[in-house]
Amino acid sequence: MLDIVDEMRNEVINRSNYFEKLTRGTKDEYNLYYEHIQYVYNYVIMLSEDEDVDLEVLKLSALLHDISMTDINLDRDNHNENSANIAMEYLKKYNYPQDKINKVYNCILNHSSKRKKYRVTKEEEILVNSDCLSHFDSISNLYNLAHNVIGLSDEESIKYVQDKLTRDYYELDDKLKLFITDRYNRVMSGDIDIYKKSK
Repeated sequence: MLDIVDEMRNEVINRSNYFEKLTRGTKDEYNLYYEHIQYVYNYVIMLSEDEDVDLEVLKLSALLHDISMTDINLDRDNHNENSANIAMEYLKKYNYPQDKINKVYNCILNHSSKRKKYRVTKEEEILVNSDCLSHFDSISNLYNLAHNVIGLSDEESIKYVQDKLTRDYYELDDKLKLFITDRYNRVMSGDIDIYKKSK
């Protein structure tokens, strides 16, 4: 029998694959799991090492933090609220303990920069740091979002990515900024190659 983390991974992969199939050939084509979630998940594990945290809560939060982005009917601007609600429904369906559901819910709800002042747990901070770091692994995806989905010009798309990654950079813990500073500086230099391919 699969454990709850594996069950939720399967849910996210299935939803991501379905969304990608539904949007194939359109400007919205995207696979949330393979292009974003797996990176956040890996960073959560890495940043949790030697920390006194609930790793299962963090893994679930990483897997589900953007789940609403696989629903074309939901507003992207409120994706943290929508994703927190979807996560809660899924976890209740699997009879996950309510106290842990609440922790996952808060991690997801508060991963948006507009909710920074509400973060109180180490798990919430690790999820935010992991999400921010993952964006530096998918710069070309952010550029494609700006250029192909939003419809911005090349120059506007570069500015969009720079603004997004600047917000992410300043959300990071100071020690993690050192880890990403070289890549951040390349983004800010306007080096077009970094926008066309990540890493």
